[in-house]
Amino acid sequence: MAQQIIPVPKSILEKILTPINRITEGCVLKLDKTQIYSICSSADNTVLLYARAELPATIEPSLRLNLNSTKKLLLGLECLGSDGIFTLKYDVNHIKCEMKQEETNEKSHFKYHLVDDSVLREAQINLGKIAKLEFHTEFVLTPAKLRQLVAGYSFVSDLTKIYFRTESGKVYAEVDDKTLQNVDNITLVASSAYKGQELTTPLPVNMEVFKILTSSKTDVTVKINKDVKVLIFQSNEDGVELKYIISALVR
Repeated sequence: MAQQIIPVPKSILEKILTPINRITEGCVLKLDKTQIYSICSSADNTVLLYARAELPATIEPSLRLNLNSTKKLLLGLECLGSDGIFTLKYDVNHIKCEMKQEETNEKSHFKYHLVDDSVLREAQINLGKIAKLEFHTEFVLTPAKLRQLVAGYSFVSDLTKIYFRTESGKVYAEVDDKTLQNVDNITLVASSAYKGQELTTPLPVNMEVFKILTSSKTDVTVKINKDVKVLIFQSNEDGVELKYIISALVR
């Protein structure tokens, strides 16, 4: 099979791989006609991530890239720099990333070898089922609020839960553990407004997702289904859509 050019800008590739690298070591990256996407999960399966972006051109046939180390690929991309014309090619068992300088025609490149399908498997999640869910409550977390929540976690770093509730038109976040007695806790205003139903009963969530989200440069929309207790943390930065899907804790 001849080399196949993958029409994805370097910046988009990095913006997809960087959040993936924060939750897992390797991933399956798929390219299907006009999109590039990946579905992966953290080691303990507490956080699922769906990352996708539109491609600037159609790709045929579809490709599956099994990346054993997203960190290593990101390091290679960093080595190439950003000054020049980037090209990504697929060739049987590896990909080749190249940067060509426009003024000098000098080329830098690296090869990254892929692994077999049996080594890496996609996270088992039905995106169609998630898309059909009705979300009862929705609010927005700004980057500043995300940093504030993580700072609150640092104050009570022996706890791993955060509880969301609504009161007087606002969303409150409480870092606490209501299964324990006599523990320090902190309550902060997470959002000054929300849409939909009230959260009269505090909804507990694992704090881990907020440590991942703290690097977000854009607002994060939080959607909550109270029936099955599923939360989606969704953002879109420069055309890269990220959806973190988690289940609420019991208490």
